[in-house]
Amino acid sequence: MRRKKNTKRKGDRYEEHCAMKLRFRGCIVERIGASGDFGADLIIKTFFFRKLAIVQCKYLSKATAKVGTKAVQEAYTARQYYGAQKAIVCTNRTYTKNARELARACGVELYENF
Repeated sequence: MRRKKNTKRKGDRYEEHCAMKLRFRGCIVERIGASGDFGADLIIKTFFFRKLAIVQCKYLSKATAKVGTKAVQEAYTARQYYGAQKAIVCTNRTYTKNARELARACGVELYENF
């Protein structure tokens, strides 16, 4: 019998991976990813510009999978809830055309293959 891969654990590791990369770039990072996080996995403050941003991390295990509009909507909502100046969605894959279009309209930054 095959064991299912634990994607929740991989998602948690991916959040930590994103947090580490952002710390390396000089950001102060607070990890809040859990149920009831209102769409934000990380809250970051850029040291130089003193801006608050939320980050939604999306780990996809399937090589052909793409992140859709739901992640952009969650990030946009989280930006409003936390009163942040920026909303960012990070993924280890790419985004659908609709997700890119919505992100452009809402002012959400997309980082792919991050």
